[in-house]
Order: sequence, then structure tokens, then C-alpha cells
Amino acid sequence: MAQLKDKIIITNLAPWVVAFRRATTIGDVVIPPKGKLTIASEEVMAQVYTKNKLFVGDDGEGSHARIFIEDKDTRVEALFENDDGNKKQNVFLESDARALFQIKPITSFKKEVKDKVVSDAEKALLVELAIKHKVNDYDKIKFIQEYTGLKIN
Repeated sequence: MAQLKDKIIITNLAPWVVAFRRATTIGDVVIPPKGKLTIASEEVMAQVYTKNKLFVGDDGEGSHARIFIEDKDTRVEALFENDDGNKKQNVFLESDARALFQIKPITSFKKEVKDKVVSDAEKALLVELAIKHKVNDYDKIKFIQEYTGLKIN
């Protein structure tokens, strides 16, 4: 694990600004949409220990978190993952999109989207990535719009 005084990178997975009050010092942390920030690992772990949903997600174990901790050792320390790779943090990242869009048939695609894309931030990212990757499948586009409530132009 990174030493508590070490700096690690965290990423805002949402396409909007996220912010939180520091736990170890005074002040707030503001991360721009889909931005990265270098921060003390002790601050990150303090946020995890105080169950900040931006870090710990919907289940307290990092699933669908809005802020992704780039340092694997810190994710392991937070119990979001394990060293042997049997447990991975359940967040939807841009790197997951290409494989997701390749899934056929549509019933399998729908199931995977519902499993992987849960938070509003993940839904917004899915729409953005469908546009970026030029998804050209009417059924997938229609489902994404219905599931997310967002329009694909």
C-alpha cells in the first residue's frame, strides 16, 4: 500500500463536478468533471473509513463509486479489491465500454448494462461513450436511452 503520506491519483468518474470536505485537514476538495487529482493517501483512506459514498459507492465496498482510486494497493487496503485478482472493484470505466458495446444478442447486452451501469454518473458515461464509440445499433441505442433517461444525438 502507498504510505499514508504518499500522494495518489483519484479520478472523478462523473461528467460533473464532485466535491467533499477534507477529513484530515481543513477545506474542501473539488474535482472537475472526469478530472484527476493527486491527493494524500491518508485523506483517501479517511474518506473510505468515514463511508463517503463518492469513494465507497452504493454498497460501502466501492461498487459504483463516483471517485475511482487509481492506486491498486490503496483499493486493496480499502477492501474494494484483493491482491490475487479474484475481487475487482465494481465500477464502470471507459476501458469497459468497448467490450460492452460488442456484446450480442441484445438480451445479453441489456443484462450486462444493468449489472455494470447503475449510478447516474455511470449512466451519463455510458451515453457519452456510446457517442464516442459510434454505436450503430438501433436496439442498443434505444435501450441505452430508455435505461439512462438520456438522449443520444
